[in-house]
Amino acid sequence: MERQYPPGWIVGILLLTSTLIFGCSGSRSAPTRTPVSTWTPTPAGQVAQNETPVAGQTPTVDPALSIPPTLVPTSTSTPAPATPTSPPTDTPTITPTPVATDTPTETPVPSPTPTIAYAFQLEAAEKFPTESLAANVVRIYLYVYSPTELGLAGYSLNVVHNGTPLTVDEISVAGLPEQTRTEPSPYTRFTNMNVLFVEPQTGTWEVQLVDQKRAPVGPAAKFELTADERTRELYVRYKQK
Repeated sequence: MERQYPPGWIVGILLLTSTLIFGCSGSRSAPTRTPVSTWTPTPAGQVAQNETPVAGQTPTVDPALSIPPTLVPTSTSTPAPATPTSPPTDTPTITPTPVATDTPTETPVPSPTPTIAYAFQLEAAEKFPTESLAANVVRIYLYVYSPTELGLAGYSLNVVHNGTPLTVDEISVAGLPEQTRTEPSPYTRFTNMNVLFVEPQTGTWEVQLVDQKRAPVGPAAKFELTADERTRELYVRYKQK
């Protein structure tokens, strides 16, 4: 069975309760009302400024609007400046260095020897084989003439063998000449003087026409003989100009 209270009793209890409440509140400062935190979204990449957090309250950040991490710039190597390339040039052709040669010594040109105007010209200078002469015996034939005379007298020969002058005493005779052979032969010639030399035949023999004063009157003729040579008969013919 429910208990009932009289109305006066209830009113008293309410008054007492109010007195206690207001009495306790008069001894301390009025309580500070905690403001409700508000959150203003910050654009991505920008940090919220002038935001003062409420004491004792940890602000809650929406994970969907969290600030992305700051990207640390990756260091990149700066490429070295390109080295300027020189324009291509033609490759020089290597010229071989000429080999030094000795400077040739100029040989003086000999002055032309004036031609001696001899009174006689040398018409023939020949060598004949011999069968009658012994070894190292040399015979020299001379025929000196003019267009008007078959034989001229008073002329002789200057004979030099290997640079050594040899003695010649014979002299040409005038008139009808003799012959180098007594019978017809390829070696038959006119002659008006001959001389024999007995000595080693090898070497150079130089024969020249001279007058009675031993002066040359015609060009010289040269002959070469070997040790076993059989053509030891020498022949010269001079014609007066």
